[in-house]
This record gives sequence, structure tokens and C-alpha cells, in this order.
Amino acid sequence: MQKTLSVQAVPPHDDHAAADATVSRRWATFIDETRFETLPAAIVDRAKIRILDGLATAIDAHGLPVPETVLAFAGGQPGPSTVIGYARRLPAVDAAFVNATLVNGSSRDDFLEKSHPCALVLPAALAVAEERDASGRDLIAALVAGYEITGRAYLGGPRMLPRFRASGVAGAVGAAAAAGHAMRLTPEQLSNALGCAAVFASGFGAGFVAGTMDVKLNVGIACRNGLTAAGLARAGATATPLAFEGASGFYEAFALGTEQVSAAVSGLGERYLIEDVVYKECPVCIFTQTPIHLARELAAAHRLGDPAEIESVVVTAPEATYTNPGFTTPGPNRNHLQNVVSARHCTAAALLGRPVEQYDFYDRLDDEPVNALAARIELRIGDPARGDEVVVEVRHRGRVLRAAGAECETLRPSADKVIAKFRRLTDRLGPPQVDRLLDAVLSLDRLDSVRTLTRLLNVDARSAR
Repeated sequence: MQKTLSVQAVPPHDDHAAADATVSRRWATFIDETRFETLPAAIVDRAKIRILDGLATAIDAHGLPVPETVLAFAGGQPGPSTVIGYARRLPAVDAAFVNATLVNGSSRDDFLEKSHPCALVLPAALAVAEERDASGRDLIAALVAGYEITGRAYLGGPRMLPRFRASGVAGAVGAAAAAGHAMRLTPEQLSNALGCAAVFASGFGAGFVAGTMDVKLNVGIACRNGLTAAGLARAGATATPLAFEGASGFYEAFALGTEQVSAAVSGLGERYLIEDVVYKECPVCIFTQTPIHLARELAAAHRLGDPAEIESVVVTAPEATYTNPGFTTPGPNRNHLQNVVSARHCTAAALLGRPVEQYDFYDRLDDEPVNALAARIELRIGDPARGDEVVVEVRHRGRVLRAAGAECETLRPSADKVIAKFRRLTDRLGPPQVDRLLDAVLSLDRLDSVRTLTRLLNVDARSAR
């Protein structure tokens, strides 16, 4: 297990020791000490499955508007780093930008502490690892470090929500951690990279309400900014050691205070946050996954396909979920993104047996039975004493039907589930190429060069068959 880092108070007269005790320095030490050789086998396996999931969602997003827009903007200069599922290589910072929007593109990417870590961390680490011709083991260690810092950047200031997006704010810091590890920065350089990423962090969720591209682009920019911060630190850029907990720092700006900053470093190195990741089966917002699951349970058990027989529907969710931008969108929705973030639309579709696991379904704006039922669904904030419980309650033919469960509890990823998802989402490549990719990721710790993997990704997914 990774060495536990000290969080003891430092005498104020010892300036060097005080600097070493700041959040960015503690994180930098953790990143520097995260080596493949010290990772437990279970964490290595978890990292490979996270990479597999991210590559699947990226290939699935080939041709979608957001990554195509980013590729048109950033794709002019050739470089050493692969764009996933495209027969193109770009400078690392541009490849990471495009790949982040690919991983996040179809809304099937993973989730940890209110962020989408794979879309932020994997593209940054992979682009740098390919540029440097690093090993698969190096990529795995960089990924683990990036996931850890993405989660901890949020934990130190959870009040950043709902005013800001964790993926854009905490995610930029996590991307810097992953890129900095892959660049083999020194602890001092890593601290500077994290501090610069904190300044570059940004993002809010108004685009979810409107259904516009900006919130998807925010994920790509966060990844790009994190890699840029690491590159600047490598070139000599500096940042204050108090970037996070300082009086004018990250947590004061984004979370309105530093009351919970100790959570950013508490237990650092004792366990790995990558163990807490959940994944997605349906291409919708993480906060509508559980209402869909519960609604499908009710529909399967009670044959709810006739909306005329459904008298009322109530969905109860935790306050942090209820206040997520777009969750309470009343409809009628005008675009795909509004549909996938709307609890009303997703619940209605699941109750009526629609193919909620298919991306293209959410392009349908004229499903009148779904729209009519969605308009009648009531959303409520749950009792805080019930924790993360989500409840779907349906009055049907005079009976009250109820399904409840902890948010995301059904989304714990097993290797078998992710491999099956990978095969489904990469089917366009054809079975031989899918098998080669699967073997390369699952044997990543035995690859002396990550380019063995990226060569398999450097194909045109549209015409790979």
C-alpha cells in the first residue's frame, strides 16, 4: 500500500517545512511517490478496467458534434499523440483536448466525487505517455494519481456545487496531476503544475439547462488546461504553495471557504479513490441513472406501458442531485442534452419501456406519450437523514408502487460488465480489432511502450471494418 503522508501541523517559523505541508505540496509528494511497483494488484486491475471503459466511450462518440467541433479547431498541427478512433496524431495538448470530448461525448463515461475522471485524466496521461514513449506501467500509475487528485480536489471544497462544475474545476487539477506524473515532474514542479491548474480551473452548468455544447467543451478544456499547467511547470512556471488553502486561493474562490480543506489530504495514501468509481450503462447524466434503473424495475414488475393507467409519478432525490443543473428541467425539451439530464424525461421513458440504453433515442423530441408523462412527474428533495436514497413512486390503477435505492449503487463496475460494455461500444471496429484492443489494455502492465496500444487506436473508427 502507498506510504501514508503526514498531515501534522508544522511550526510557523519553519518556512520550508510549512511550504511542504500545504495541500499542493502534499499532493505533489503523493503523485511523485505513486509508482506502479507500489500499487496493489487490485488497483492495477481497476486502472486497466477504467482505461478500457474510457476507450470504449471515446470510440462510441466518433463523429458526434462536440468532438468534431474540437477536432476542427485543434486539428491543424500534426504531432506525436493519437486521436482515439481517428487516423490522426496531434500535439499532446491538442490530442488530449479532442480525446477528452470523445470520452465524455456520449455521456457514458465514469464518475467519481461529482467529476468525470476518465475524460479528464486518461486523455492527458495517454497523450503525454505516447509523446514520451512511456511504458504501460507508467500510464497506469499516472492514471491512478490523476483519479486520486480529481476526487480530492472536490472533497476539499464540496460547496463548489452547484455554482460550479466539479469536472471543470477539480478536473483541471486532476488532469495536471496525471500529465505531471507522465512527464516525470519533480515534486516542486508538480506543486507548481497543480497550482497553475487551480488558476486555470473553470466551469458552470448553465449549458445543461439550455442543452448547449459549452458544458461538454468544458470537460475538454479542463483536460487541456491541466496538461498545459504541467507543461508550463516543466518549462519553469511557478505557483504559490498556498494555491488551494490560501486566503485568495482555489477553495475560497470556488467553495466559499476552507472549512473542509482537511478532506483534501486526510488519509492520503491509505487507500485509492479509484476504488470508488461508478460507471454508466445508459448514455445519460449520472444523476438520472438511478431514476432510470428504479423506473425500469417498476415497469418490468408491473407492466406500466400504458401511460393512461399511470395516475401520478413522484421522484425523490438528494438535494445535491435535485439542484444539479438540468435535473428539474420541466420540458418540453428542445434537444438531446436536455433530454439526458432531465429526471422527468428519463424516468418517463424508462416507465414506458423506451430504449433508454441507446444514445440515439434521446434525439427523439416528438415522443408524445413520454413528453406527456414527463410533464406530470413531480420531483422532490429527499430527507437528508435518508442520505443518498432515490425513490420512484408510481400510482397505477389505484395502487402505489414504490422502488428505492442508494444513488449509483447499481453502477459499481465489475470487469465482466465493463468488458461487455467495451465490446458493445466498439463493435464498429470489427471483432479482430476489438480483440486486439482488449488484449492490449488488459496486458498494459506488460507493455514496454504505450505506443503498442495507441497504434491500435490510430484508426478511423468510421471505416475500420
